[in-house]
Amino acid sequence: MGLVSKISNIISAKTPNFHGTYAVFHIFMVICGLEFFDDDFMVGVFNSVRFLGPLGSILVAIWTCEIHMRRYIDDVDSTILSLSALISAGEILLKIMGMALKRKKGAQLIAKALNDRSYDDGPMERASFLKYHTMCRKLLCVTIFSYLFTALMIVSYPAIAGKLDEYMLPVGYSIPYISHKQQPWYTINYSIIIFHAAYLALAFIGLDGPFYIYLCYSTCKLEIIKNYVDQIGEPNNIEDQRKLIQKIVGIHADVLTYLKECSDFYHDIYLAQVFCSIAHICLSLFHIQLKFKNSSYGMLATNVVKMWIFCYCGELVVTKSDEVSKAMYDNRWYTLWHKQDLKAIQFMLANAQTTVGFSIGGFGILSYATFTVIMKTAYSCNAFLHNMMK
Repeated sequence: MGLVSKISNIISAKTPNFHGTYAVFHIFMVICGLEFFDDDFMVGVFNSVRFLGPLGSILVAIWTCEIHMRRYIDDVDSTILSLSALISAGEILLKIMGMALKRKKGAQLIAKALNDRSYDDGPMERASFLKYHTMCRKLLCVTIFSYLFTALMIVSYPAIAGKLDEYMLPVGYSIPYISHKQQPWYTINYSIIIFHAAYLALAFIGLDGPFYIYLCYSTCKLEIIKNYVDQIGEPNNIEDQRKLIQKIVGIHADVLTYLKECSDFYHDIYLAQVFCSIAHICLSLFHIQLKFKNSSYGMLATNVVKMWIFCYCGELVVTKSDEVSKAMYDNRWYTLWHKQDLKAIQFMLANAQTTVGFSIGGFGILSYATFTVIMKTAYSCNAFLHNMMK
């Protein structure tokens, strides 16, 4: 219990605002040259090189993966690992470009979450902010562990499997037109793969961070709204009730706008990520079924966990919005007799029916149902690959 208590104390948020958690994510973004939300992004030669250098490296990695795959097309293991590396590099490239193009909107959304001081309004508001800041820290810990653990599993597999003497590479990636099955080229290729795997892991952590902050902040505000709605119709004076209703209307409209802007920000990014994750899950599962001993277990587990977390986050927003909608009906609004108050209640009820969620390219929203579709699609593609191999 002592260790569990220590871990719980580390994860539990001590401050109601999200500055501490964002600072951790920001460190990973700075390391990778992806500090999109800073004012000095791409300002000056140094900052431009820090961003364009890794971006160019990813493009070169995609090119080299394709060449490696063509060169060793007869080797199924090498082909699968090359495709997996190609998809990973493509996924991170799409996320980087998508967030870079929309960086101004992303910075505004982050600033709104970080600068909100409504937790000073009372103990209930403060408790809600602490609760969802703690959730954000938990998501941070899971994200860091999953990506770094996957990178470690991938790069260490040849050593663990005892295949260093066979000049086996962790992934299908090597310097073009030079055989990696001899020294010193094997060591050089292995070192490059370790560098790229570490960069991808750190970049994914930094890029996923803002989403968790958007999610936890908006869900926190929805919970506060629900608590306010539950107070409608309580035996207070008319003026207090009127101020409460006006406050609810203002906050709810603000949260709905915030969620819509968040959804627009990730609209294309998560469409690309869903397709890449489906491809990863399909290839990793196919590789495991084809050959029990391989390095695809970490990739499979990470992509399943990653998509489950994103869909869990999306479901959380949908569920909390439904709770607000239900609370609008269940409170004692019928005790209000003033026509102006009843019109405000009617407006709130209509507003509560608005569909909220993080859009996936307009094809759906992140939710448990979407996770089920992703897994079914990946398995169907896997079955198709097996049929093609027969």
